[in-house]
Amino acid sequence: MSAVTGRTPSQAGAALPLRRRWFGLDLVELGALVALSGLSLMALAALATKGRPLSGADGLLAADQLQYFAWIREAAHHGLIGNRFDLAPGSRTFAHPGFALSGGLHALGLSVPLAYLLWKPVAVLVTFVGALRYVRRLIGAEHTGQRHAALLLVLFAIMPASWLVAWTGWGGKPRQYTFDFISGEMWSGQYLWGYLMTAVAVFLMPLVLLAYERHRTGWAASGALLVTWLQPWQGATLAFIVLAVEGWRWARGPARPPFRPALALMVGVTIPAAYYFALSRLDRAWELAGRSNAAGAMSEWSWPWWAIALTVAPLAGPAALAYREPTDGSWQQQALRVWPLAVILVYLLPLGTFPYHAFQGLALPLSVLAVQGAATVWRRPSPLAVAAILAFMSLPGLAHKLEVSLNSVRSAGDPFWIFPDEIRALDAIEADPRPGGVLGPVYAGYMLPYRTGRETWIGALSWTPDWKGRQKLADGLVDGSIRGTSARELVRRTHARWVFVDCRPGLADLEPELGPILERTLRFGCASVYVVRDRPDMARAAGRPDQ
Repeated sequence: MSAVTGRTPSQAGAALPLRRRWFGLDLVELGALVALSGLSLMALAALATKGRPLSGADGLLAADQLQYFAWIREAAHHGLIGNRFDLAPGSRTFAHPGFALSGGLHALGLSVPLAYLLWKPVAVLVTFVGALRYVRRLIGAEHTGQRHAALLLVLFAIMPASWLVAWTGWGGKPRQYTFDFISGEMWSGQYLWGYLMTAVAVFLMPLVLLAYERHRTGWAASGALLVTWLQPWQGATLAFIVLAVEGWRWARGPARPPFRPALALMVGVTIPAAYYFALSRLDRAWELAGRSNAAGAMSEWSWPWWAIALTVAPLAGPAALAYREPTDGSWQQQALRVWPLAVILVYLLPLGTFPYHAFQGLALPLSVLAVQGAATVWRRPSPLAVAAILAFMSLPGLAHKLEVSLNSVRSAGDPFWIFPDEIRALDAIEADPRPGGVLGPVYAGYMLPYRTGRETWIGALSWTPDWKGRQKLADGLVDGSIRGTSARELVRRTHARWVFVDCRPGLADLEPELGPILERTLRFGCASVYVVRDRPDMARAAGRPDQ
C-alpha cells in the first residue's frame, strides 16, 4: 500500500496521470512546491513586518549576504571582483557567473539587494526540480508513497539532533552551535535563506547526474562546470561519483563504458577548480581567505565524529539498509550509493578550504536511500505513521531554525536593517568625491562596501586580515573603551578618511577623542560621520567609490 496515498501500488500508478494536472505535478508534489516557496520567504517576511528599511539580508548570518552584495556592486562596475574589506591596495581577479548577472542587473538600475534576491525564485525552482526529478528517477512510479516521502525528506528534513540538543540544553551553547552547524549544512531550506547560489549548485548536481546517465554529455559537462564554479565542494563530489561508478563498471562489466563522457565532465570540473586553485596561490586576498576558512581556523568550527554520527543517524541508519539490497544495475542507482561516500571523501581530503560545505546536499542521497532502505523492512507502512515520521523530521527542526534566526536578529550582531539616519550618513560618505576608505565597527563594516562603494578596514571575516584583532580595536573605538591618544593613533594607522558610527544604542560620541585629527563632524540623527583631516596615505590605501 502507498504510504501517503493509501492506495495499492497498482491503484496509485493508475491514478497518477489523472492527478498530475498542474504542470505535471500531483497534489503532494504541488503542495511541496508551494511550501518550499513559502519557506524561502519566511525569514524575509518576518524581517519586513518590523516596518524598518531592510539591508536585504535574510539568512542566519547577514554578514554573508552583505559580502555578496559588495561583490555584486564590484561586478556591476568592473566585471571582476576584488577585496573591499581590508582597506589596502589590491587587484580584482575573481569572476563569478551569478554575481556577474546580478551586477548586470544593478548596472541597469536595480538595487543591489533586489538584484540578488531575484535569484530566490530561481533557487526555489532549481531546488524543487532537481529534487523531484532525481526522486522520480530512483523510485518507481508504482511506489507513489515512497516518492512522496523521499521528496518531502529531501526538501524539508532537519536533523532532529539540532533541536534536541538546543531544547534540552545538553552541552550548552557551544554544543548547540556544533549541531546547528552540521544540520544547517545539510538542510535544503537554509540554502534558500540567503545562500541562493548554494541552492542552485547543490540541486544542479542531480540534474547533471541525470544528464550524464542519459548520455547528454554536453549538458553534463556544462552543468559540472557551473556547479564547480558556484560551489567547488559539490563539483569535487560530482567528479568522485562519476569516477567511482565508471571505474566500478569498467572493472566489473564485460562491456567497457566509453571514456569520453567522463573525460568531458572531468574537464568541466577541472576548469573552475584550477581557477580557484590559482586564485588561492596568486591572489593575496584569496590566500587570506584560504587561511581564514581552513578547517579548525575558528575554535567553534569543530565537528567531532560522534556529533556527525548523531546528526546524520536518522537518515543514515535506514539508508544503510539500502546497501544490503541488490540494485537494478543502472548507472544512477550505483551513483546514488556512491554519493554519500564521495561527500565523506571530500570532507576528509586536505584540499581546499572550509570542508564543512562538503555536507551541503547530503540530505538528497541519504533521503532517497533511507526510503529505499526502510521499504525493505517496513513493506506496508501506515500512512499515519509515515506522516508522523515526516512531521518529526521537519516541523520541530523548522521551529528551532526560526528560533535561531530570531535570536540572530535580536543579538544585533549583523545589520538586518539600515535605519534612515544611517542611510543618510552612508550616502554622504559615498557622495564625497575624495578617495579614501572607512573605519567603523564590525557591524557597520559588513554593509559599508555595498552601501558606499568604498573600502572598509574591517568587515567579512574571510577577507579581513587579523579579523579578531581588528574587531577588538574597531569595536573598542566606537564603544568608548579606546580613548585619547590611543584612539587617534588607531584611526591614523587604518588610513581611513571617515569614521562611521551607526545607530545602535550605547555607542560613544567620538568627537572629544578624535577632535585634534578631525576636519569636521557630520551628524545624521542617531548616526555620525567623523571626517579625518586629509593625509596622502588615505588616497594610497583606497580610491573613490567603485574605483
